[in-house]
Amino acid sequence: MNNTKVIICAHKKVQLPQHPFFLPIQAGAALHDLISEYQPDSEGDNISKKNPHFCELTCHYWAWKNLKDVSVIGLNHYRRYFDFTRKWPQFSADKRFVSTEEFFKQDFVFPDLEMLLKKYDIILPVARHWRVSNTQQYADYHIAKDWEMLRQIIKERHPEYMRSFEKTMDHSNKSVGYNMFITHWKFFDAYSEWLFDILFEVEKRVRPIDDPVQSRIYGYMSERLINVFCEHHHLRIKHIPLIMPLDGEHTEYNVSNYRATFRRLMNDVRYHFQVK
Repeated sequence: MNNTKVIICAHKKVQLPQHPFFLPIQAGAALHDLISEYQPDSEGDNISKKNPHFCELTCHYWAWKNLKDVSVIGLNHYRRYFDFTRKWPQFSADKRFVSTEEFFKQDFVFPDLEMLLKKYDIILPVARHWRVSNTQQYADYHIAKDWEMLRQIIKERHPEYMRSFEKTMDHSNKSVGYNMFITHWKFFDAYSEWLFDILFEVEKRVRPIDDPVQSRIYGYMSERLINVFCEHHHLRIKHIPLIMPLDGEHTEYNVSNYRATFRRLMNDVRYHFQVK
């Protein structure tokens, strides 16, 4: 599949895995010195200057507007990749940590994406299971009134999505995050059109606050919105856990498949008892 591109979003020069599918893109290139080995997200039609608030979405937007003749498109982060080697992914934690040295000992290998994307419409990370609804989880960690403005804008501009929004956000505790995916261009194109129409309107009505975490508002919203889009279009999803190469030792944060499954079940039980 030579017309497959999986972009790697990076804001600094780091060691990256090599594969013909991978395309490193410098996030927020308009605000920093250019990295010669990366494609800057500041060329062509771009929103590079919005990177502090849109995060990896500036790379997403650049790919959407500027890549040509691509049939399969994906997005990774420089510290997060789909772990296609993981056994029993349906029982796995959403991510595991490895040292950078271990990660680069072996070549990165993709499965047969052509065959996989005949059976599924999109590859997404493993979903997190919260103890509360996704709407409540956003309110607990971010700014609740911003979320309600997002709801209002979807109701105004895309009312046909409200049922899916309420189902996946108000009445579910399961959610995919990280803004990562691999999918057919046709779904990426439709999703991008819908997503940025909503987020640009949110941007007009909700200004980011001066906070290093909460200022990334539009990136946090988009993590949730991909769940809404997939539900509305009944996309067939293949969930794949992530692998995160980090300098230093972080394996103490890894959990077994048994523990990950038990944690999800317990959170589901807590959530459903709250609902009742």
